[in-house]
Amino acid sequence: MDFLHFLFSKKFLKHFLIATGITIILIWLTLQSLSWYTKHSDYLIVPDFRGLYIHEVLGSPDNRNYQFSVVDSIFDVDKPNGSILSQDPFPGSKVKKNRTVYLTITTLVPEKTTMPDLRDLTLRQAQTMLESSGLKLGKLLYIRSFDEDAVQNQLFEGRSIREGTVIDKGSVIDLTVGMGAKAAEAMADSLAGDSIE
Repeated sequence: MDFLHFLFSKKFLKHFLIATGITIILIWLTLQSLSWYTKHSDYLIVPDFRGLYIHEVLGSPDNRNYQFSVVDSIFDVDKPNGSILSQDPFPGSKVKKNRTVYLTITTLVPEKTTMPDLRDLTLRQAQTMLESSGLKLGKLLYIRSFDEDAVQNQLFEGRSIREGTVIDKGSVIDLTVGMGAKAAEAMADSLAGDSIE
């Protein structure tokens, strides 16, 4: 009975309210100091670095609030060497100052491959073999030959290239291809014209 009487006494209620008020103030001060210490509302929006060159990003004063780390380099025929393919965190992310942005770039030095032997293959076979070697099909130059759609010669930068030659991946290879029956008809017509004369 004395305990219940004490709980509802003015003295207890006064001390209880004071203790509650001090606790609330301490919690508020702790949260405010944590917010200030961690700079909770102070963040940066990550720009889109994709498509830019790595040296441009590293040398720009606009990016001084970020750290950069290249985590991977990938060969991509369709992208310029040293350009950024992907980034983490993604563009538009909110980050703290000095956050590390992880980058994947295209290789600065092109990968090498060996030239396959395409002679006497069909055009379709030759194209498949070029792609599997990391090379690109360039111009098709049709010549008189009885082998229709068969590769007669392989050219790199206008000159014949031998199988086994080491070249950059992504290089463009031109092919001379036989015209087949059309060539035979044209040759026959030409021979006939010569015999008449």
